Amino acid sequence: MNAPRPPTAEGQLEFLRSLQRLLDEGSFTSSYKFALLHAIADLCLVKGDDSGDELELSTADIAEQFVRLYWPQAMPYPAGDNAGILHQNTGRQALVVRELAERHNRYQGSLAELERSRPDWDNLRRRVEQTVRKMPLWKLQTVGSERLEFLYENVDRGGSVRLQSGVAYCFRVFYPLVTDVIEGAWSHFVQRLNPQLLGQVVDLRSFLFGSQRTSLDSYRPLLRAVQGGRCFYCESDIKSGGDVDHFIPWRRYSLDLGHNFVLAHRGCNSSKSDLLAAEEHLERWTERNRVCRDELEAGFEESRVLHDWRATLQIARWAYGQVQRAGGQVWVQANELTRLSGDWRRILTAVDDEAA
Repeated sequence: MNAPRPPTAEGQLEFLRSLQRLLDEGSFTSSYKFALLHAIADLCLVKGDDSGDELELSTADIAEQFVRLYWPQAMPYPAGDNAGILHQNTGRQALVVRELAERHNRYQGSLAELERSRPDWDNLRRRVEQTVRKMPLWKLQTVGSERLEFLYENVDRGGSVRLQSGVAYCFRVFYPLVTDVIEGAWSHFVQRLNPQLLGQVVDLRSFLFGSQRTSLDSYRPLLRAVQGGRCFYCESDIKSGGDVDHFIPWRRYSLDLGHNFVLAHRGCNSSKSDLLAAEEHLERWTERNRVCRDELEAGFEESRVLHDWRATLQIARWAYGQVQRAGGQVWVQANELTRLSGDWRRILTAVDDEAA
């Protein structure tokens, strides 16, 4: 049996062409197909690798990712006296949005609190999974009268799909580009369905998918305690305030998971910007999360912050792998950058072995 190999350059271009055809020529009566594409891309980061091999994804995992994607969209859009939940379907409001809106009220907007209520969480995930199987999963790759089966085989039944060779690789390599295109098309679809509520609003995307500008102030006390009041990067005292920074930058993966937060001086945070931190910082980050894991997770639970250490590690592995593949640089301090070496693999492999 031949070992899996990444797709050729032409194979990668063909993947992008086919994805563009789905978005340009596909029939969209709800936003479910956008969510499915986004969920598959997200899961390729967390569960896939760069071997080029096939990847099996369960409908249960896809349903969970649906919940995470639609959660911020299940609250009323702030439009003055006309505030309301945005329609995501050409007919009646999408079932997933209705289910989430009810729970959004019940749990005061806290997805972490919902996840802790296991019976309700499991029931919700089952209902969303049924919708995924019934609606978008086997219809996604239909373009007019043609089936464009470049992602997975359409078997029209079952609790999983097997991504074809090279698909997970392409989703991982082109993740920022792919999700940017998906979110843009999704936002445009929602804008067309809600003309009276939205008018000429230009910042719809931040509402639908979150924004780096979202306040992270509530995490500061926990991070200050764990870091002993010192800046994570330069390790000098933070006399007041301090910025809560995404160690793996938000621009690379836009999900707030607790272990990814660090407290830093505003100057350090600003100069790091959207760059990955050098291996010396990576090693200190993994060590902090290892040594303080119990304290951090207890604080996350108390503050109702989503957290998943293994998923965060997988995202870090993907992010550093992409920079090394591109021959990119990482941030050391101030304006100092350096070429990423292969030492990041040792650091993340060692901590991953401990987390197993």
